[in-house]
Amino acid sequence: MVFAGVTGAANAVNMLAGFNGLEAGMGLVAAGCLAVIAWSLEEVTALVILLAAAGALAGVLVYNWYPARIFVGDVGTLSIGAILAAASVVGNFEAAGALVIVPYAFDFVIKAANRLPSKGWWGEYNPTDGKLYCPNSHPVGLCQWIIKLSGGIRERDLVLTLMGIEAVFGLIAVLLYARL
Repeated sequence: MVFAGVTGAANAVNMLAGFNGLEAGMGLVAAGCLAVIAWSLEEVTALVILLAAAGALAGVLVYNWYPARIFVGDVGTLSIGAILAAASVVGNFEAAGALVIVPYAFDFVIKAANRLPSKGWWGEYNPTDGKLYCPNSHPVGLCQWIIKLSGGIRERDLVLTLMGIEAVFGLIAVLLYARL
């Protein structure tokens, strides 16, 4: 189960990527929420792992924010997911770790239902208004659902929306699993 959880989390984080600041921003929120849980449960090893990850992601986010000067790539996204899962296992709060992965898992389910598209998952950019639009009437991922529901959205706002969704699931995990 541990192998499947780490592999699943790593790949789910890798699939919900591709926008400036998205990977580092959502990873920072998830690591921060799990760090609160680790702190409250006095799981020191998990806390150290999560604080190190949060610190690294905060540093990367400065340069990964729109317009990005660096990109985390597959090495970064796979590592973020693996760190979140491994820290949850080490800290013995796997259910909380699963909760913070829900937005990523939801994206995976949508993409799997659309045969895991390798192209066209990002949307169409309109330089006139600087917004992204859903190219199809049928969105092929979580990002396109948000783009479609918003009627067009700037990339920065899309990333902030996804970070907000991650924060909601992180807060739910904190409220359910932290001993505050």
